[in-house]
Amino acid sequence: MCWIYSYGSISRVYRSSPDLKVIVLDDIVLRTSNLHYTYPDGTRALNGIDFEARRCNKTAIIGPNGSGKSTLFLHFNGLYRPTAGAVYVNGAEITDKNIDTIRRTVGLVFQDPDDQLFAPTVRDDVAFGPANMGLSRSEIETRVEDVLTMLGISDLRDRNVDNLSGGQKKTVAIAGVLAMEPDIIVLDEPTSGLDPESAAEIVEITEELTAAGKSIIISTHDVDLALSWADEIYVLKSGTVYRSGTPREIFGDKKLIDETKLRFPTVTKTFIEFKNRKILDCTGCTMPRDVLDLVDGFDKNEHVHGRIDVIRVVRGAIDMAAICSAVRNRDFDRIGAMGTLSKAVAVELGITCDYSTDVIQSAISAAVRGLNVLVLASGGMADLVLSRVSERNTRDGQQIECEIIL
Repeated sequence: MCWIYSYGSISRVYRSSPDLKVIVLDDIVLRTSNLHYTYPDGTRALNGIDFEARRCNKTAIIGPNGSGKSTLFLHFNGLYRPTAGAVYVNGAEITDKNIDTIRRTVGLVFQDPDDQLFAPTVRDDVAFGPANMGLSRSEIETRVEDVLTMLGISDLRDRNVDNLSGGQKKTVAIAGVLAMEPDIIVLDEPTSGLDPESAAEIVEITEELTAAGKSIIISTHDVDLALSWADEIYVLKSGTVYRSGTPREIFGDKKLIDETKLRFPTVTKTFIEFKNRKILDCTGCTMPRDVLDLVDGFDKNEHVHGRIDVIRVVRGAIDMAAICSAVRNRDFDRIGAMGTLSKAVAVELGITCDYSTDVIQSAISAAVRGLNVLVLASGGMADLVLSRVSERNTRDGQQIECEIIL
């Protein structure tokens, strides 16, 4: 089951009301079966990979250099063909006959955006994929404007791609893939080489895309990101799946970490140290996925909880007067904005946001301290706020009120 939301033409196949639950009968969108690949020089890169990615899920693939992550990714949309085994997209095996459909369904963003960007301007680069699909000029223009607006880079439209920053190039590369309206988006090391702010913006884009009904697969060396971001993690070693599981299962296994030459995330290392020094009473507690989880583990104080009010900002149906009235009349101590559309609306209304990254965690942290928070959230991200607050209330016995007020 997942929440679905449409950004104009970007997710037409999923077009529905934001409050409609869609039940998915077969939620495996991408699967490999006993996948092997040997390079022409005889190097065996993949040795029997069995992998599954689920609809509306965020899947991270981690492992040391040379474990086969990038090679595996190149199989997901048919750029590489297996030496043995098979790759299935929405139940159909990738073949020469359906390769065009597969590449419209699975969008691949390379680790180095310079390997993907080649047109003279951002607009031309984003338009390249739709143009090759044989779309009309008006449809191409619509798709280009949709993704540029969605990702908050309309001002880069006429810029030369060579003159962009690393974060801007990554975002444009994602835009070029989104313009082809894929259901599955695969990103190879999406935050590699970026400064913290740019990396946070890329991560937020993946959250926004998941809320819009996309399935996201990333490879990463950033174990902190894998722990806090992923729904499921696959650990690769020497071209095989060493293990798969939830973030807590993966990073709760010291033997796995040692044998794959990975490292514990910072929060996990802190948790283990607190536990070993008996600073933290771990009776019945679970391994934290972020700093807020960690603090909740040893915070035994009674709190007067604040509340979190959410305003859903939907493209094409933005009632600025209603948002202004809600912001003016609600009693709140902090305000945050999630998603490029919400941030643009905040700027247009002259609203100064306290939180623009890690918004949900920041809002919950403030509410635990008794503060009231207002969150502007683009489309389906509003439901994500409610879901995360509900999960934390259930797990930690907190009583944070959270509702969509507009």
